[in-house]
Amino acid sequence: MDFKLIIKKIKQTLSEEEEKIFETWYNESPKHRDYFKRVQRNCNRGIDTVNLEKGWYKISKRTDIQKSVSNFKYAAAAAIFISLGSLWYFNSLKDKSKIHQEYEVAKDNPIKIGTDKATLTLDDGSKIALEKGMVYNNKEASSNGEQLIYKSAKSPSSDLIKQNILTIPRGGQFYLVLADGTKVWMNSETRLRYPVAFTPNKTREVELVYGEAYFEVSPSTKHNGSGFIVHSEGQDVQVLGTQFNIKAYKDENTIFTTLVEGKVLVDNFNNQYQKLVPGEQSNLNLGSKSLSVTKVDVYNQISWKDGLFSFKNTSLKEITKVLSRWYDVSITFEDETKETIEFNGVFRKNSNLKQILDIIQNTNEVKYRITNKTITMI
Repeated sequence: MDFKLIIKKIKQTLSEEEEKIFETWYNESPKHRDYFKRVQRNCNRGIDTVNLEKGWYKISKRTDIQKSVSNFKYAAAAAIFISLGSLWYFNSLKDKSKIHQEYEVAKDNPIKIGTDKATLTLDDGSKIALEKGMVYNNKEASSNGEQLIYKSAKSPSSDLIKQNILTIPRGGQFYLVLADGTKVWMNSETRLRYPVAFTPNKTREVELVYGEAYFEVSPSTKHNGSGFIVHSEGQDVQVLGTQFNIKAYKDENTIFTTLVEGKVLVDNFNNQYQKLVPGEQSNLNLGSKSLSVTKVDVYNQISWKDGLFSFKNTSLKEITKVLSRWYDVSITFEDETKETIEFNGVFRKNSNLKQILDIIQNTNEVKYRITNKTITMI
């Protein structure tokens, strides 16, 4: 059942064919009817339907998960949806009465939620801290501590163009607008090198040194046909004007490039090229240099820039990587078999880390222990 049909039913905008589909689903089970009424009530209260959709996905898959649990030892699902300021969850596998609250938290917990912060390195090597409440201005760019915006400028010679570096630490994120109008959302533990201006009629080039960034590239039609290239270790991504995400963290052996809109060409420097269409993701193995393409749920790949963590059939190991970067903590596994447990869920990035860990723990598949800024999954 497409969640959008539920919303359209509430808004009374279903077509005749959609109405038939909805009625069939609605009459199939009391659970379906109860769920529809709950969504209807929540929508009337103003709850974010995008987040409800994520919660619905978890609930609608619940039966399949329960059927397959005997075949997949660690198939766990935390079904979550988020209302305004509230975090709700559904445990799809375990009896909550059997859950044990076995975790330890230091009294003076040093773990903080990530914020907007970055370090700007100028062409002469000087460094400037950018964070909320701090204002920075020079002839090339300005920042209010939450974003860095470069002024539109044309450079007559590529030899004279200054290069800046923006570095986002663990526990940080930042928004950047380049001199050509290209918008860049930068995730935790990310570094981008770029020119303060672009030479007319020449290809615009930046380097994602490491980390994850979402690009909304200013179209080539606004720059006399000049293309745009993002260099990163092991690959180049060539674009004309599009939206895409690149994830190239130092502790991962794969670079993931996800296309949201437009077209890109991925070059792995090994006589292998891949054109991507929206909804596709290229996976470049840095060891073998092999380049493959798969279809992905784009929302799950880019939700981080909209203030959400969205996980779909994601292993606990991958989830902890994301959490460790945002909350600037170390997460280890006492029992390595727990790394492969899979979860579905959506969390707001401004959630307290303990809230998220509690929800994961309440699947009864794993427990955790916090000591200062180290978390152990047990």
